[in-house]
Amino acid sequence: MPPVRPSLTRTEGSVGDQHVSFLERPGADPPVLLLHGWGASAVTFTPLLEGMATPRRLLAPDLPGFGESPVGRGGWTTAAYADLLSAWLGGLRVQRYSLLGHSYGGALAIRLSAGDFPPDRLLLCAPSGIRPEAAASPSLRVRAYKGLRGAAGALPPGPRRRFRSWLAARMGSRDYRAASLELRPTLVAAVREDLSPLARRITLPTLIVWGSNDPELPLRPHAERLRALLPGSELVVFEGSGHFPFLDQAARFAAVADALMDAEL
Repeated sequence: MPPVRPSLTRTEGSVGDQHVSFLERPGADPPVLLLHGWGASAVTFTPLLEGMATPRRLLAPDLPGFGESPVGRGGWTTAAYADLLSAWLGGLRVQRYSLLGHSYGGALAIRLSAGDFPPDRLLLCAPSGIRPEAAASPSLRVRAYKGLRGAAGALPPGPRRRFRSWLAARMGSRDYRAASLELRPTLVAAVREDLSPLARRITLPTLIVWGSNDPELPLRPHAERLRALLPGSELVVFEGSGHFPFLDQAARFAAVADALMDAEL
């Protein structure tokens, strides 16, 4: 029979006046921190949290504004989220940890790994925040959206605000339309941000996982660019997977994550 693993629990915590809700699978320290992507929550990791065989404690927080963590003070950026996570880990008295970040959570993982409280190892699953060297020119739709939004600057404040809201609802991306008003500036900042200079500073053991059919952040050129920034890393491609390889090929992804998290350093 397969081993019986501890059940997941939902725990409520806080950093100052910021509420943080997280899923936890009990186990041995140091823990593994799992960071979800944009528009998702810790629940997205449920198959992985239940499927990993590592005996280590697993921690998966809902970022403020997602899942069961309220947006709180707002004004979130990747830097602000990273600072919050560092303080939250400190509040849990975590002195050492490993890190897995997916998509937007991968961008946060890059920030943490280049900061003052880095993990001991890193798994980046299709992280955002890294721009290809030769980024494609904006589409006609994007150029039209930016042009109309800029032209609205000539309107009085009330009509300008209403027009830009209407424009975002009609022409904004799916993520932008779905985002709350508090988080829309966070998304815009994330799309514009390039974390390549921070990625170059990462020297810890790093595994990059990417789905070959990722429609959000295509393997080429995004994974190739990240691999070039992290010459000591290893890239594992999940053939046939999309943007969520830990859901598309759950058993294989869990085995890959276990191998990294349980490896001797």
